[in-house]
Amino acid sequence: MSQIALTVGGVSIYWNAVVICLGIAGCFCMTWALFTANGGQGTALLLLLPLAMLFSVLLARLLHWDCHIEQYPSLLSAITDYSTGGFCMPGVLLGTALAVLCVRLLGFTGNAGRLYDCLAPGAALGIALIRLSNLFTAADRAKIVITTPLLQHLPIGAPVATASGTEYRFATFFWQFLLMLLMSVLLLRFFFKRRRAPMKAEQPRDGNVALLFLSWYSALELVADSTRYDGSFLRLNGFVSLGQIVAAFSLLGVLIVYTVRSRRAGNSVPFAVIHWVLFWLSIGVVGAFEYLVQRFGGMYLICYTVMSLACAAAAYINLRMYRSVRKTPAPRRARR
Repeated sequence: MSQIALTVGGVSIYWNAVVICLGIAGCFCMTWALFTANGGQGTALLLLLPLAMLFSVLLARLLHWDCHIEQYPSLLSAITDYSTGGFCMPGVLLGTALAVLCVRLLGFTGNAGRLYDCLAPGAALGIALIRLSNLFTAADRAKIVITTPLLQHLPIGAPVATASGTEYRFATFFWQFLLMLLMSVLLLRFFFKRRRAPMKAEQPRDGNVALLFLSWYSALELVADSTRYDGSFLRLNGFVSLGQIVAAFSLLGVLIVYTVRSRRAGNSVPFAVIHWVLFWLSIGVVGAFEYLVQRFGGMYLICYTVMSLACAAAAYINLRMYRSVRKTPAPRRARR
């Protein structure tokens, strides 16, 4: 049961809804500050906000309907009645990306890459608060049951209401909140320190913050979605969730982009080959331990530890490929 924050007449306002609204507001305010401070027009963001919300809600709902069709009487009810059911996060990311493209095509910004960069830190903050909102629903959806009383509290365990009473499960959403909050800080630092760093062979400076956000978020999602018992699966696939599939392809997409740029910048083929081999090795380890954790339920600790390290390695490989495109800053001369 969701916790009520305020009741006005016959209308109840829930804490999770309040926190979600704060997440959207925080994302918009941070994006506004970064975008307008770097030459962007506020009218572009005023158009972006309603478009992003429209596309995100619709696409996230359609993906959830496709993966959980048994929860809805029909497709029409899924897109008209939002009192039940849920949403898939990949739809939010895709909807926001489409909204940015619409703003670009309508001529409100001449640089979509810069707008994506300004969105990235705010998007991480927004996702962090959206995950935090789930703590007010008493329904943390992790499949790892915490039986040790010492660990049955945050940041490890969260209470879940079940038919037989209350049990404690791993606080997946709380850890996502913490890590996404940290990611927002790191992206802000990257935005101010490295976004305008000179690139080799005139490769684009804009868009790198967004690409690294996509890489880091995807690495986190590969593990986090595995810990949940309510993951959204495609109808023809019951092994890996839709979130994991999108995350894996996003990591691969970022690697492809930086591989192409690295070759244009004059880096050697063996350099790219080595990173591709290491990338596929990392993804292979993730897949192998995903199978093990589903096959042997008692191996949660070792499996998710190895998966986390492998996902971090895949994200680091993408970071290395980005650095191969960026010009190395000249060393500072020692002061006399």
